[in-house]
Amino acid sequence: MNAKFELNLTNHDLEKEITRLRKICSYEKNQKIECKQNKSIYEPTCRFYEHLAFAEIDVRPFECPVCGNLLPSQSQYKKHVASHDGSLPYKCIVCGHGFLLLNNFTVHLRRHAQDYNYSCEVCSRPIATTSELKCHMLTHTGEKPYVCDICGKSSRLLNEFKEHLLRHEQRRIHKCSICPKAFYNRGKLKDHMAAVHVKVRNKICNVCNKGFTTQKQLRQHEHIHDAERKYVCKICGKRFSQAAGLSGHVKSHGTSLSALSTSASED
Repeated sequence: MNAKFELNLTNHDLEKEITRLRKICSYEKNQKIECKQNKSIYEPTCRFYEHLAFAEIDVRPFECPVCGNLLPSQSQYKKHVASHDGSLPYKCIVCGHGFLLLNNFTVHLRRHAQDYNYSCEVCSRPIATTSELKCHMLTHTGEKPYVCDICGKSSRLLNEFKEHLLRHEQRRIHKCSICPKAFYNRGKLKDHMAAVHVKVRNKICNVCNKGFTTQKQLRQHEHIHDAERKYVCKICGKRFSQAAGLSGHVKSHGTSLSALSTSASED
């Protein structure tokens, strides 16, 4: 750049100049939005603004195309726009998985790139974050540090423990922004949004390429490709690839899966 424009800028000088130009762009963008809201004619105060206008997409304020709200940062803008249709603001271009938080999205991308900062000292498994490492170590020790004061059930993970307490309190805190449904578990809410409201079949089976709206549906489907049919009728011994197939079959015996389970536990 220095050679092309016959300049002699240091990196520090260049950073300062870019910051100055971004401030100009942000100011002009704000003026343009105000003129649109006031239904007045916008005229840039910066004489060379036509050369800066391309940068508007990256500077604040960020205007919601749905409701017109102005957001001060790009991350807040992404979350706000996603809230209109219940989608998640950060979507992985590799696998299509969505995330609410940028930090979680960044860690997910590192997993795709196999860019791990930590490893287990017991089994050498590569791990992306320190919190993940702590949880993984509990699988080696068998420790379940979170104990419910109400029923005594112990949990290995804090999130599992919190969800367990919510079930005692019957508080479904993860509420759908589109319909009245609510859930104890954020993952269940995400599955609900994907299956009911978004309906994007981006979870693809590696064997037959059939698409599903949730990871749970994909996992259930993948059982049909297993060589071993692991769901067995306790009455006649017939085997099924999926739990749904077994559930429908046992009705032909005049009973249900829950009744079979109860009788088995009594025996």
